[in-house]
Amino acid sequence: MPVSSDRLALENWPWDLTAAFQTLPESRRWWLALSGGCDSTFLLYCLSTLASRHSITLHAIHLHHGLNSDADQWQRHCERVCEALRVPLVTEKLALDPEKPDLEARARRARYGCFESLLESGDRLFMAHHADDQAETVLLRMLRGSGVRGLAGMPAQRRLGGGRLVRPLLGLERARIEALAGDWGLDWCEDSSNQDTRFDRNYLRHEVMPALERRWPRSGPRIARSAEHCRQADRLLGELAEHDAREVASGTGVSVRAFAGLADARRQQLLRHLLIRHGYQPPGERRLTTGLEALLKAPEDAQPELRGEGYRVCRYQDRLWLVPDLPDPDADAALQWRIDAGLDWFSTWLTAEPREGAGIATFGGERFGVRVLAAGQRFRPGPDQPRRPLRKWLQEHHVPPWERAWLPLIFHGETLVAIADLWIAPAWRVTVGETGWQPVWHRPWQLLRAVP
Repeated sequence: MPVSSDRLALENWPWDLTAAFQTLPESRRWWLALSGGCDSTFLLYCLSTLASRHSITLHAIHLHHGLNSDADQWQRHCERVCEALRVPLVTEKLALDPEKPDLEARARRARYGCFESLLESGDRLFMAHHADDQAETVLLRMLRGSGVRGLAGMPAQRRLGGGRLVRPLLGLERARIEALAGDWGLDWCEDSSNQDTRFDRNYLRHEVMPALERRWPRSGPRIARSAEHCRQADRLLGELAEHDAREVASGTGVSVRAFAGLADARRQQLLRHLLIRHGYQPPGERRLTTGLEALLKAPEDAQPELRGEGYRVCRYQDRLWLVPDLPDPDADAALQWRIDAGLDWFSTWLTAEPREGAGIATFGGERFGVRVLAAGQRFRPGPDQPRRPLRKWLQEHHVPPWERAWLPLIFHGETLVAIADLWIAPAWRVTVGETGWQPVWHRPWQLLRAVP
């Protein structure tokens, strides 16, 4: 069926489609996630019309998952459609092992990781999720025990990488989009895997939602309306969390003692809020509850932590810290470091800067050995001081316990020259008027900040 150019004209769009694009996001460049299915193909034609009218550059991106025998055919379809519309197309292939568990979740992470890598500051990525997708998302999250934030469903817009993700079709149902696409004479691909009810979302789509519709007609819009109520509640909870964040603020961080003074529900909500603000996914309710209890109530000499996906929250003195998961340092590691170059030190970064009157007295190209802290290691802090345990000295200088495990010790032969950027041996320090090389250890952990 040929594409109907008259109906494609912006002036001939029906009111509900015009309303979906009533507020266009300001951007110099648009991207569209194009699968080749009905929804994304329909959105491609919509955006192509709008981009031409508003002189905006539109690109499409197609992700080849390599999991379906028809994947090459879908890619060729996307190429033909984009060529006809003169829309540049980027194709990326994802390496996914279908035999490993959690295929749906792994594929989703791979897709969004690819999208983030493409988006630059100010870019907008459009996705063709619609009202039925929203209802399925809310039901899935409900069955997983999600809270208010999860039950709010997919937002119409959110930050993604350097740009923003936009879902303009959330107000339209699948049947409406298919009807409009048919009226326009569009051609699209059908993904046979969408019929496979082994996947949770497909089971909901083909087994659960039809049963709900038979018993409670227009269940999808009702679920979407409930999601909007949850979204409003989540905004109010966010405002409350911002108020509590100011109440527990102490310098740039949060006071653990003040944090503990909040009611249970409020401190849990505050921690979720702060983790999301820092770009981390909060752990599940059980882990968050037990971990937060330990962080706030463990004895002062304990080392409690709350573990999340790819990070942990640690307590040190009256502060909470975000510590990303790093490879464990090798106790026998002894790397060579040219002091005027950077060194990858177990996923941390060690450099040195030339400074007048500070740093190690050496020329730029000299090499040093870098090792980790050894059990029972002792050193002499000053020429008139006795040798003492290095761990005790680190405690006195308020070095957090997790930092000690990765602490780079800088040697020349068997002589300890420097302890990261905390201490330089007196015999190796430059004198006044000389320029030395000051070590700088770039630590990846950070204070859990109360304010942005």
